[in-house]
Amino acid sequence: MKRIIYTIAALAVVFALMLCMFGCSSSTVSDERMNYAKEKVEDFSEWQARSNAEFYDEIYSKANMAALSFTPKMTDEQLADAARYLSAESIMVTDADGKIIASTIKDKKGKNISDFDELVIFEGILKWVCPRCCKDIVKLEGSDEYEIMTGVQRVDDGGCVILDIKTEDYSKVDGSKLADECGPNVIIAKEKKVISSTLDGADAGKTFKELNIADNDIKADSFILSAGKNSYTCKAAKVGIYTLVVGNR
Repeated sequence: MKRIIYTIAALAVVFALMLCMFGCSSSTVSDERMNYAKEKVEDFSEWQARSNAEFYDEIYSKANMAALSFTPKMTDEQLADAARYLSAESIMVTDADGKIIASTIKDKKGKNISDFDELVIFEGILKWVCPRCCKDIVKLEGSDEYEIMTGVQRVDDGGCVILDIKTEDYSKVDGSKLADECGPNVIIAKEKKVISSTLDGADAGKTFKELNIADNDIKADSFILSAGKNSYTCKAAKVGIYTLVVGNR
């Protein structure tokens, strides 16, 4: 009988330790969970600058390849083949005055980039203000893809080559999938705006003000967060330029 009692007691202790380790308690967030998430964010923060540079290098490399391969004798079919090879949605080529002399988007051919708001930024290349440029990257609504438009100088004559690229790879750079690596019920914010989340109701793009997360909450040992239909007991920590919030229901 004593052996059974000791066995039950031992199992209870082990179970309690497991609860502590994995943060299953509804009232606290374990140090193990918080430290694990912090390590993930720290690793991302250290790696992000280099990753960002490598991402843009790859995008500009594709634009340079298009510029090197273009000749005025290129047919529409050859230009379309080049776009497919570079995994680009479209390629446009201008002369020195900004007139689009070749394009995989037929209704733009013959017009000037100054006629299109989304292309005006590339006039800087024509004016020799910069040899290359990239528009602000846009996350496509309802999709995991991002749209990147980049332009470089032509190598054969005045003008520029513009590529429109859609890719999911930028999520590795902007941190939008970072919370997935940190575990459930995690919020990662930059400048008090959520960039990644696995906590229901705290979607990316929401601000701390919208979530009713105050500065004092971040400094507190723990705080209660109501999001969606649930309430969470949370801990927060600053990790470089990011704020990490880990919660338990």
